Amino acid sequence: MQLPVFLLVLRLLFIVLLYLFLMQVVIAITRDLKKTAKASQDPDSKASPILGHLIVVDSGPSSILPGTRFDLEPQTNIGRGPTNVIQIPDNFISSEHSRLWFRNGVWYVQDAGSVNGTYVNNQPARDALPAKAGDIIRVGYIQFKLTQ
Repeated sequence: MQLPVFLLVLRLLFIVLLYLFLMQVVIAITRDLKKTAKASQDPDSKASPILGHLIVVDSGPSSILPGTRFDLEPQTNIGRGPTNVIQIPDNFISSEHSRLWFRNGVWYVQDAGSVNGTYVNNQPARDALPAKAGDIIRVGYIQFKLTQ
């Protein structure tokens, strides 16, 4: 096989592989968009009860204003990702950062393996920690006050 023919075959193979890669990227993005659309439709149809609130006490370096109130459902995830109940667009927040859930009249807070941690009254919440109204919950650098 001559060198120019071989180079032409390599170029064509590269183009085919590039198009296959781009097709896989488009398929992955489409799946993610469908998943996000489905997740955003589900809460509207179920209408979970609001059992409490998180009020921003100190927003740290984020753009969230102190006093901003977030509703808490019986099971609430906090993070940057689109499937979280509380979505916080901040670089110091992981895509799934923290979990809060309400059981037998008590809130429990647990870190979801985030980089910057979750704290209840300055105690790391690696394992589930109970929290009550008035406690300070820190997610990354943002401090919230738990209210009923």
